[in-house]
Amino acid sequence: MSVIDFSVARSEIEALKVEDIKIADLTHPEYRDTLDNWEKWRRTYEGGDEFIRYYLKKFSIREETDDFERRQEITYVPAFAKAAVNDVKDAIFQRIADVSRKGGPASYQNGVKGLEGGVDLAGTTMNSFIGTIILPELLTMKKVGVFVDMPQLPGDTLMDSVGVRPYLYHYTAESILNWELSGRSDKTYTKLLLKDTIYKSCAITGLPTEKEIRYRYMWVENNYVNTQFFNEDSEPVTRFHKEGIDVIQLNIPIIPFILFEITDSLLRDVANYQIALLNLASSDIAYSLQSNFPFYTEQFDPRAENLFRRPVGHNKVGESDDSVQIVQGGERADTLSAKNQEIEIGSTIGRRFPKGLEFPRFIHPSSEPLMASMDKQKELKEDIRRLVKLAVTDLSPSKMASAESKGFDERGLEAGLSAIGLELEQGERLIAKYWEMYGQKGNEKTVIHYPQKYSLQTDEEKRKEAKDLLETAKIIPSVSYKKAVMKRVAEMTLSTKITNEELQKIQKEIEKTVVVADPEVLHRDIELALIDPETASLAMGYPKGSVEKAARAHAERVRRIAESQMKARGVTDLGGVEDKSRDEKMNKDEENVPSKKTRGDAK
Repeated sequence: MSVIDFSVARSEIEALKVEDIKIADLTHPEYRDTLDNWEKWRRTYEGGDEFIRYYLKKFSIREETDDFERRQEITYVPAFAKAAVNDVKDAIFQRIADVSRKGGPASYQNGVKGLEGGVDLAGTTMNSFIGTIILPELLTMKKVGVFVDMPQLPGDTLMDSVGVRPYLYHYTAESILNWELSGRSDKTYTKLLLKDTIYKSCAITGLPTEKEIRYRYMWVENNYVNTQFFNEDSEPVTRFHKEGIDVIQLNIPIIPFILFEITDSLLRDVANYQIALLNLASSDIAYSLQSNFPFYTEQFDPRAENLFRRPVGHNKVGESDDSVQIVQGGERADTLSAKNQEIEIGSTIGRRFPKGLEFPRFIHPSSEPLMASMDKQKELKEDIRRLVKLAVTDLSPSKMASAESKGFDERGLEAGLSAIGLELEQGERLIAKYWEMYGQKGNEKTVIHYPQKYSLQTDEEKRKEAKDLLETAKIIPSVSYKKAVMKRVAEMTLSTKITNEELQKIQKEIEKTVVVADPEVLHRDIELALIDPETASLAMGYPKGSVEKAARAHAERVRRIAESQMKARGVTDLGGVEDKSRDEKMNKDEENVPSKKTRGDAK
């Protein structure tokens, strides 16, 4: 077993000058090329005072430091880039509840449900771990790592391993310093250098008092994974943070590290937009506050001031021509100037002003620059959302995705969200694989399936688009078009709420049905005898045989109505009673008939 020890390998030190190498400097070329972008993306997403301190700039060299610091104190973070990324995160997170995880070890199933300490020994479910930790890092930083670790067994017997199971923790992109891939298609690593941040505890109380950086170097040798730790001075330390060489050998052939990675960060293009928004918003808030202090103006006539200059050469003793003063009534001009600037103003104090001059008034800066800046900010906000959506559509499935998953993607998975879902699915499969690699066996193979359909649209936007599509189906006299619209509406409104198998079943039913876009049109055609009831029943999606059942029900209803009417009219042959109302009516008619002797006897 090879052991890396920068402090004792003297024979190699002289040849390679290892004493000048810090383990923190052994970074991958890709790491060094992307580190600056990572810092910008993280500050953009997290926002806060650090984002303001790092990216807020002075207006110009004429802005004093005190003025800049005051403006910095009142500046806020326009976190529209974060909001746009969170829209994408929420669109995926709301469907993680539909992820299917079957089979595998019982410890894995309990962990993903949050039982027995959850997946991270802190009670976290797999859905929460993916949605709140992995997804934000993946979308903003382009990649994030997950390490499947196993607590050290207290003994060597089988009983000692009862209750001990693997658990997960993540590594940010900045903590994955260097790596060497095995060259296999499943992205396994032969060497890996990670940076850990651990807490240093008080020797007396045991409470954490400060953070400490530790480096974890892992390599595969003879089908065993070896681990060695180093401090910031590149000195080997034990697993308990003490000096000394302590190589840990894991009885597994693969480094249990999974890298979730997409083709690019969603913040690559919009980070600078948020920086520009920050400076625009800062200038606007400062401009608005300063404009709330109007200043007083008053016209004056220089001829009315009765000012004159003492001729050059007539200065007092000790005065030079360079210090010529304006004099009025024996007083110095600077005294007069000070007096002239001291003006009492207020709601109960009046001011005289010469005839023909404008009256004194308060003025303020124009609002046009502020309005122009606000319009520009609005444009930048809209651009941020468009660019984030464009970044999502540019994502492509990972090379690790299965042929079946790529087939789904070719059928039009919306806006690249499926590529993110496929990456999460593949990463979870590797987590389950490494979980089992620690001796956790199950009766069935672990099967993990993510939804294939995602959408950035809100339910209201989907309903509006579906309504517009159905309106067009009423106008275009094409059965194929109507069926296509119906399929699209079903996919749009239901794809994120049902499984893909259920959606395909609905679309097949639409294909077999005589589609009519408007039920009112169908009703009118039945009355005009343009369509038979059986075809109309199929068009409305009713079960087969509904027409016959409806006819029998209608006939029975007519029979009951007829029987009721005949009983009411007194048809005795059908068991009715005499129609008393008819007799009463005839009696009344007889009473109203005029008598033959209406005019009396003739004389």
